[in-house]
Amino acid sequence: MDKKDGLLKIDVLSVGLFGLAVGALTLGFVQIGVIPHNDDLAISIICLVFGGLVQIIAGMVDIRYHDQLGGTALTMYGFYWTSIFIIKILGLVEGFHWDNILFLPIVAIYAVFSLVMIYLTGHKSFTLMLLHIFITLVFTIDILIKLNHSLEYYAGIDHIIIGLMALYHALITLINKYTGKVGYLLGKAPFKFQ
Repeated sequence: MDKKDGLLKIDVLSVGLFGLAVGALTLGFVQIGVIPHNDDLAISIICLVFGGLVQIIAGMVDIRYHDQLGGTALTMYGFYWTSIFIIKILGLVEGFHWDNILFLPIVAIYAVFSLVMIYLTGHKSFTLMLLHIFITLVFTIDILIKLNHSLEYYAGIDHIIIGLMALYHALITLINKYTGKVGYLLGKAPFKFQ
């Protein structure tokens, strides 16, 4: 563990990725039909807390540590999950209904954001870059879903891959921190800044 500004610095990326893993796996299992839709309120709360709030908190800590990449990624993805699942909860509890097209701008913006994150995380590790490739893919699939294409099952498969990759990265990061092996089992960064 490092010290930054008098604070003991932990790797909060693993905390955020654990949250992403729980949210993405839960959502993925719903989308492929393993978890039934009659549990939609509980599912939405789990996704809101883990996919949203956990990532936001981890991102805020990363910002405090002056890690712009981690802080930006975690907070922005966290706010995405938070806003989407607050809207879903309002729909379930209050009976509101919004058209899919309403979500097209946010999904498209996050697809572009994730595309840029592929390049940026490609300077960190192969695993983190690969995770963002699948995140970009799920946003691309979601754009097509918002345009009324029936691809929910494929989004579910992608969410499961994202969840497993996030869990893998989080666990390996913890193991590496504990054993002192930096970057071990995460793969070398494919890109290098000149």
